[in-house]
Amino acid sequence: MSTLGTEFKINVHMDPIDGYHMSDVDFHADFYVNARNSVRLKKTDMTMVDEDNYLAVVDTRKTGRGQLKFVLYAAIPDGDCENGIRNEISDETICEGCYVT
Repeated sequence: MSTLGTEFKINVHMDPIDGYHMSDVDFHADFYVNARNSVRLKKTDMTMVDEDNYLAVVDTRKTGRGQLKFVLYAAIPDGDCENGIRNEISDETICEGCYVT
């Protein structure tokens, strides 16, 4: 457990999709405790660890108190889609050990 105001360093990972790594696509992650308080971090807001992992620093003053979770949104190139991009949305991920009191 951590106190409100703690900055969590969280590894954001995506397995390759259709041969594309995280480093190849645009993405963002929404970190939240509840629907009212969320923090959106874009790829450019994170630090690249390797082609499939990025480090996000989340300020809990913006998320509020409770269990921290996130959803990852990725824009995958796909010629079969009208605009050439297919949106992939991950399942909700619970950040283990990231509970704000």
